[in-house]
Amino acid sequence: MNYWAWGGKYIGRRSGDYLYSATGEPLGVFYGDELYDFSGKYIGEVRNKDRLIVNRSNKHKRKSGRCKPCGICGSSCCDYVGYVMLCGYEDFTIE
Repeated sequence: MNYWAWGGKYIGRRSGDYLYSATGEPLGVFYGDELYDFSGKYIGEVRNKDRLIVNRSNKHKRKSGRCKPCGICGSSCCDYVGYVMLCGYEDFTIE
């Protein structure tokens, strides 16, 4: 499954419980619809099936960390038109 930021920028694709960038770099791990970095810090969540967005009130959430998996072959898709930002949220970005 491919994912885009709420604002429309292509982020990457999911393989198992992991999100990989367009270049194949592991970005995070999914716990249900929430996405965490490999140290266990909340970094975003899935909305509208294929969009990633950050709920500001969840930024304090943590899960147990996981080892970062090896990279995979990358794949890229074009960006989409963004959605109007939801109150209390911010766009998903990779730092």
